[in-house]
Amino acid sequence: MQLTISEAALLLQVPEDTVYRWIREDGLPASQFGGRFHLNKMWLLEWAHDKGIPLAAEAGAELPDLADALARGGVHRNVPGANVVEALRAAVDRLPLPEDVDRAYLHGMLMLRERQGSTGFGRGIAIPHTRQPILLHVPEPVAALCYLEQPVDFSAVDGQPVSILFIQVTPTIRIHLHLLSQIGRALLDPAFVELIRGGADLPRVLDRLRALAAGAAPARATA
Repeated sequence: MQLTISEAALLLQVPEDTVYRWIREDGLPASQFGGRFHLNKMWLLEWAHDKGIPLAAEAGAELPDLADALARGGVHRNVPGANVVEALRAAVDRLPLPEDVDRAYLHGMLMLRERQGSTGFGRGIAIPHTRQPILLHVPEPVAALCYLEQPVDFSAVDGQPVSILFIQVTPTIRIHLHLLSQIGRALLDPAFVELIRGGADLPRVLDRLRALAAGAAPARATA
Protein backbone atom coordinates (compact mmCIF):
# COMPACT_ATOMS: atom_id res chain seq x y z
CA MET A 1 0.00 0.00 0.00
CA GLN A 2 1.35 3.41 -1.01
CA LEU A 3 0.81 6.48 1.20
CA THR A 4 0.88 10.16 0.32
CA ILE A 5 2.83 12.60 2.45
CA SER A 6 -0.37 13.73 4.18
CA GLU A 7 -1.40 10.13 4.94
CA ALA A 8 2.07 9.36 6.28
CA ALA A 9 1.96 12.47 8.47
CA LEU A 10 -1.34 11.33 9.99
CA LEU A 11 0.03 7.85 10.68
CA LEU A 12 3.27 9.22 12.17
CA GLN A 13 1.39 11.93 14.11
CA VAL A 14 3.66 14.73 12.87
CA PRO A 15 3.34 17.74 10.51
CA GLU A 16 3.93 17.15 6.81
CA ASP A 17 7.09 19.29 6.95
CA THR A 18 8.54 16.79 9.43
CA VAL A 19 7.86 13.91 7.03
CA TYR A 20 9.70 15.77 4.27
CA ARG A 21 12.62 16.41 6.63
CA TRP A 22 12.77 12.75 7.64
CA ILE A 23 12.88 11.76 3.97
CA ARG A 24 15.74 14.20 3.31
CA GLU A 25 17.77 13.71 6.47
CA ASP A 26 16.78 10.50 8.28
CA GLY A 27 16.36 7.88 5.60
CA LEU A 28 12.57 7.59 5.61
CA PRO A 29 12.01 5.41 2.49
CA ALA A 30 10.04 7.23 -0.22
CA SER A 31 9.66 7.21 -4.00
CA GLN A 32 9.02 10.26 -6.13
CA PHE A 33 6.63 10.19 -9.09
CA GLY A 34 5.47 13.22 -11.00
CA GLY A 35 6.99 15.54 -8.44
CA ARG A 36 5.16 13.89 -5.50
CA PHE A 37 6.48 11.56 -2.82
CA HIS A 38 4.85 8.21 -2.09
CA LEU A 39 5.71 5.92 0.82
CA ASN A 40 5.32 2.17 1.10
CA LYS A 41 3.33 1.59 4.29
CA MET A 42 5.21 -1.56 5.29
CA TRP A 43 8.59 0.14 4.92
CA LEU A 44 7.33 3.20 6.78
CA LEU A 45 6.24 1.01 9.71
CA GLU A 46 9.63 -0.69 9.85
CA TRP A 47 11.43 2.65 9.72
CA ALA A 48 9.22 4.09 12.48
CA HIS A 49 9.86 1.05 14.71
CA ASP A 50 13.62 1.34 14.17
CA LYS A 51 13.46 5.03 15.16
CA GLY A 52 11.14 4.48 18.12
CA ILE A 53 8.44 6.72 16.65
CA PRO A 54 4.89 5.96 17.87
CA LEU A 55 2.15 5.54 15.29
CA ALA A 56 -1.47 6.62 15.36
CA ALA A 57 -3.93 3.84 16.09
CA GLU A 58 -5.69 2.76 12.92
CA ALA A 59 -9.46 2.83 12.68
CA GLY A 60 -11.39 -0.40 12.42
CA ALA A 61 -13.23 -2.11 15.26
CA GLU A 62 -12.55 -5.51 13.69
CA LEU A 63 -8.80 -5.23 14.20
CA PRO A 64 -7.54 -7.53 16.98
CA ASP A 65 -5.69 -6.48 20.10
CA LEU A 66 -2.09 -7.56 20.51
CA ALA A 67 -3.06 -8.99 23.92
CA ASP A 68 -5.59 -11.35 22.32
CA ALA A 69 -3.08 -12.51 19.71
CA LEU A 70 -0.44 -13.06 22.40
CA ALA A 71 -2.93 -14.98 24.56
CA ARG A 72 -3.27 -17.41 21.64
CA GLY A 73 0.46 -17.59 20.89
CA GLY A 74 1.72 -17.63 24.46
CA VAL A 75 5.01 -17.07 26.24
CA HIS A 76 7.79 -19.58 25.54
CA ARG A 77 10.82 -19.93 27.80
CA ASN A 78 14.27 -21.42 27.30
CA VAL A 79 14.06 -21.30 23.51
CA PRO A 80 17.40 -22.78 22.40
CA GLY A 81 19.80 -21.57 19.74
CA ALA A 82 23.42 -20.47 19.53
CA ASN A 83 22.81 -18.11 16.59
CA VAL A 84 20.02 -16.36 14.70
CA VAL A 85 19.28 -19.34 12.43
CA GLU A 86 18.92 -21.78 15.32
CA ALA A 87 17.01 -19.40 17.59
CA LEU A 88 14.45 -18.54 14.91
CA ARG A 89 14.00 -22.19 13.96
CA ALA A 90 13.37 -23.11 17.60
CA ALA A 91 10.99 -20.19 18.06
CA VAL A 92 9.00 -21.15 14.95
CA ASP A 93 8.78 -24.72 16.25
CA ARG A 94 7.20 -23.42 19.47
CA LEU A 95 4.43 -21.46 17.73
CA PRO A 96 0.95 -22.99 18.21
CA LEU A 97 0.01 -23.23 14.53
CA PRO A 98 -2.20 -25.61 12.54
CA GLU A 99 -0.53 -28.85 11.46
CA ASP A 100 -0.60 -27.94 7.77
CA VAL A 101 1.46 -24.76 8.23
CA ASP A 102 4.84 -24.99 6.50
CA ARG A 103 7.19 -24.08 9.34
CA ALA A 104 10.29 -24.44 7.15
CA TYR A 105 8.87 -21.79 4.79
CA LEU A 106 8.08 -19.50 7.72
CA HIS A 107 11.61 -19.89 9.07
CA GLY A 108 13.06 -19.23 5.62
CA MET A 109 11.08 -16.01 5.24
CA LEU A 110 12.22 -14.78 8.65
CA MET A 111 15.85 -15.52 7.79
CA LEU A 112 15.52 -13.72 4.45
CA ARG A 113 14.41 -10.60 6.33
CA GLU A 114 17.34 -10.84 8.74
CA ARG A 115 19.74 -10.96 5.81
CA GLN A 116 18.11 -7.84 4.38
CA GLY A 117 18.48 -6.02 7.70
CA SER A 118 18.36 -6.86 11.38
CA THR A 119 15.01 -6.84 13.19
CA GLY A 120 16.82 -6.16 16.45
CA PHE A 121 14.77 -3.45 18.15
CA GLY A 122 17.34 -2.73 20.85
CA ARG A 123 17.54 -3.39 24.60
CA GLY A 124 17.85 -7.11 23.95
CA ILE A 125 14.59 -7.38 21.97
CA ALA A 126 13.94 -8.37 18.34
CA ILE A 127 10.74 -8.43 16.28
CA PRO A 128 11.38 -11.04 13.56
CA HIS A 129 9.12 -10.36 10.57
CA THR A 130 9.37 -10.07 6.81
CA ARG A 131 9.39 -7.30 4.20
CA GLN A 132 6.08 -8.75 3.13
CA PRO A 133 3.62 -9.84 5.84
CA ILE A 134 3.72 -13.47 6.95
CA LEU A 135 0.28 -14.60 5.81
CA LEU A 136 -0.55 -18.22 6.54
CA HIS A 137 -3.75 -20.21 6.77
CA VAL A 138 -4.54 -19.42 10.39
CA PRO A 139 -8.09 -18.68 11.59
CA GLU A 140 -6.91 -15.89 13.89
CA PRO A 141 -3.66 -13.93 14.32
CA VAL A 142 -1.05 -15.43 16.61
CA ALA A 143 1.71 -13.57 18.42
CA ALA A 144 4.34 -15.20 20.60
CA LEU A 145 6.82 -13.88 23.14
CA CYS A 146 9.95 -16.04 23.24
CA TYR A 147 12.60 -15.88 25.94
CA LEU A 148 15.82 -17.28 24.49
CA GLU A 149 17.92 -19.76 26.44
CA GLN A 150 21.01 -17.65 25.71
CA PRO A 151 21.51 -14.19 24.19
CA VAL A 152 22.07 -14.19 20.42
CA ASP A 153 23.76 -11.59 18.23
CA PHE A 154 21.07 -10.13 15.94
CA SER A 155 23.28 -7.20 14.86
CA ALA A 156 20.87 -4.88 16.66
CA VAL A 157 21.38 -1.13 16.26
CA ASP A 158 22.48 -0.73 19.89
CA GLY A 159 24.92 -3.66 19.68
CA GLN A 160 23.21 -5.61 22.46
CA PRO A 161 22.61 -9.34 21.98
CA VAL A 162 18.96 -10.39 21.83
CA SER A 163 17.27 -12.56 24.43
CA ILE A 164 13.59 -11.73 23.68
CA LEU A 165 11.68 -12.30 20.44
CA PHE A 166 8.22 -11.18 19.35
CA ILE A 167 6.88 -13.20 16.39
CA GLN A 168 3.48 -12.86 14.74
CA VAL A 169 1.57 -14.83 12.12
CA THR A 170 -1.56 -13.28 10.66
CA PRO A 171 -4.28 -14.07 8.09
CA THR A 172 -4.35 -10.61 6.42
CA ILE A 173 -1.97 -7.79 5.55
CA ARG A 174 -4.04 -5.24 7.48
CA ILE A 175 -3.86 -7.29 10.68
CA HIS A 176 -0.12 -7.85 10.19
CA LEU A 177 0.52 -4.10 9.95
CA HIS A 178 -1.79 -3.38 12.87
CA LEU A 179 -0.12 -5.87 15.22
CA LEU A 180 3.36 -4.81 14.13
CA SER A 181 2.40 -1.26 15.02
CA GLN A 182 1.01 -2.34 18.41
CA ILE A 183 4.22 -4.21 19.24
CA GLY A 184 6.26 -1.13 18.39
CA ARG A 185 4.05 1.09 20.56
CA ALA A 186 4.21 -1.34 23.49
CA LEU A 187 8.02 -1.37 23.31
CA LEU A 188 8.01 2.39 23.85
CA ASP A 189 6.41 1.85 27.27
CA PRO A 190 9.13 1.54 29.97
CA ALA A 191 6.93 -0.56 32.26
CA PHE A 192 6.17 -3.07 29.53
CA VAL A 193 9.83 -3.34 28.52
CA GLU A 194 10.84 -3.83 32.15
CA LEU A 195 8.27 -6.60 32.53
CA ILE A 196 9.47 -8.61 29.55
CA ARG A 197 13.15 -7.99 30.25
CA GLY A 198 12.46 -9.38 33.72
CA GLY A 199 10.94 -12.55 32.25
CA ALA A 200 7.35 -11.79 33.27
CA ASP A 201 4.74 -14.51 32.80
CA LEU A 202 1.85 -14.31 30.35
CA PRO A 203 -0.84 -12.90 32.71
CA ARG A 204 1.33 -9.94 33.74
CA VAL A 205 2.33 -9.19 30.16
CA LEU A 206 -1.30 -9.35 29.03
CA ASP A 207 -2.41 -7.08 31.87
CA ARG A 208 0.05 -4.38 30.82
CA LEU A 209 -0.85 -4.68 27.14
CA ARG A 210 -4.53 -4.31 27.94
CA ALA A 211 -3.83 -1.33 30.17
CA LEU A 212 -1.91 0.32 27.31
CA ALA A 213 -4.74 -0.44 24.89
CA ALA A 214 -7.14 1.22 27.33
CA GLY A 215 -5.03 4.38 27.34
CA ALA A 216 -2.82 3.88 30.37
CA ALA A 217 0.04 6.37 30.67
CA PRO A 218 3.61 5.06 30.45
CA ALA A 219 4.95 4.18 33.89
CA ARG A 220 7.84 2.36 35.44
CA ALA A 221 7.14 -1.18 36.54
CA THR A 222 7.24 -1.75 40.28
CA ALA A 223 8.45 -5.33 40.18
